[in-house]
Amino acid sequence: MNKDTIYASLTKNQKTAISIIRISGYQTKNILNKFLKREVKTKEISLRNIYDSKSKFIDQAIVLFFSKPNSPTGEDVVEFHVHGSVSIIKKIELELDKIKHVREAEPGEFIKRSLQNNKIDLLQVEGLDDLLEATTETQRKRAQLAFMGSVSSRLFDWRDELIEISSFLETSIDFSDEELPPNTISTLKKKLNKIKENLLVAIEKAEFSKKIKEGVKVVISGPPNAGKSSLINCLLDENISIVSAHPGTTRDIVCSTVDMNGVCVNIYDTAGLHKTNNEIEIEGIQRAMKLLKISDIQIRIVDGNDHNWKNKLSEIPIVNRFTIDLINKSDLKKREIIKSSNVINISTKTGENLNIFTKTLKEKINSVVNKADNSIIFRDRHIKITKKIFECLNSIQVNDIQTSPELVAEDIRHALTLIGKITGSVGVEDVLDNLFKNFCIGK
Repeated sequence: MNKDTIYASLTKNQKTAISIIRISGYQTKNILNKFLKREVKTKEISLRNIYDSKSKFIDQAIVLFFSKPNSPTGEDVVEFHVHGSVSIIKKIELELDKIKHVREAEPGEFIKRSLQNNKIDLLQVEGLDDLLEATTETQRKRAQLAFMGSVSSRLFDWRDELIEISSFLETSIDFSDEELPPNTISTLKKKLNKIKENLLVAIEKAEFSKKIKEGVKVVISGPPNAGKSSLINCLLDENISIVSAHPGTTRDIVCSTVDMNGVCVNIYDTAGLHKTNNEIEIEGIQRAMKLLKISDIQIRIVDGNDHNWKNKLSEIPIVNRFTIDLINKSDLKKREIIKSSNVINISTKTGENLNIFTKTLKEKINSVVNKADNSIIFRDRHIKITKKIFECLNSIQVNDIQTSPELVAEDIRHALTLIGKITGSVGVEDVLDNLFKNFCIGK
C-alpha cells in the first residue's frame, strides 16, 4: 500500500468557472469526514458544503467518491468540483497539507498508481500519453484504442498461445522417454508459424503506425523556380516559404505541419535540384535528397513554361512509389498531358487544378495511413521488442521440439518475458520514469 495519500488541483493557480481537486489514497475517507461532516455514498453525485479544520465554510462543491478497488487508481478516490477561485483552491490545499501522510501528487502519479494496482497496463499508459498529445482525429482514434485496452488484449492473445505451447512442452519434458507423435509436432509447428506470421505483420504495420503519430512526410522536389514554395503556400493557405522570381531562393529545408482529413501531415519545401558550384546550394540539394529517401509521398514539380520541362521532370529521381507529378504555370502555357499518366497541369498563381491535386494527395496520404490499420504495436520500444520476440521464436527448429524440448521451452519463456516488457509486467522501470515525468499534475 502507498503510504501517502495524494491530491492535485487540475486548474492550479488559474481562475476558472470550475476547478477539480482529485484525491487518492487510504486517507480519503478521513478527508471526507473532516471536510464534509457527513457521510458520502460511493459512486453517487452529492452537492455538499466543504469546511475547514475549524468548521468554517470554504465552498459548496459537487462530490464524487469511489471506494477501492472500484476506482480509477484502485484506491479510495474522491473528486471535489469547486468554484474555480484561486483562493478557494489554496485554502483547500492548505487544509489537506495539515493532514498527516497527505501531500500534493507528482506528475503522472495518479496514473502510476492505476498501473501499480493493475487497473491499467503499460500499453494503456502509453495510449493515454498519446491521447493527451493527439492533435488529429486519426491520432485520437489510435490512441484511444490503446488506452481502452484493445491493443493489450491482442498482445495477451499472443501470450496465451505461447503459454499453451509452453505448457505442452513442459509436459513432454516430464515424459521425455515417450516420443511425440508426428501430428503433434506438426500442430506445434503450425501454431509457432502462425504466431511468427502475426509478429511480422505487426512489425510492418507498426512502421506505418508511427507515421500517424509523427506525421506523414510529403516532400516537394523539383528544379529551381518551378514553384515549390508557391505550392506549399497554397497547401497551407499561408506564406510559409519565401517566393521569388530569382531561382535558388530556398536553400534549406522548410517544414510545416497541417491536418489533412484528420491525418497529421508534414510538408517539406526543399532546395531546387540542379547542377551548381555554390557550396550552400550543394548542401541544400544533398539534404533534399536525403529527405526524399525517407519520404512517404514525393511531389515532383516543374515549370511548364520551360520548353525543356519533360527532361527536367525525368531528371528528378523517383524514390517513392507514392509520387505525384505537377506541371506548374498553366496560366502561362498549357501542356498536353497523357490522361493515363500520373501528371497534373496546375497553376499556383490562379489555383487551376489545385483541387484535383489536393484530392490526389489526400488519396495517397490515406494509402499510407491505411497500411497501419489494426496495428498492435505503435512505438519504437514496441517494435524493437517485437523483433526480438520474432528472432527468439524463429530460432526454434522443428527437430528441436522432438529432440530438445527443454531448449524450445526456454525460448518460449524468453518470448513470454519479452511480451511482459511491452505490457509492463516486467522490467520497465526506466520506461515508466520517462513516461510519468511527461504527465501533468493530477494525471
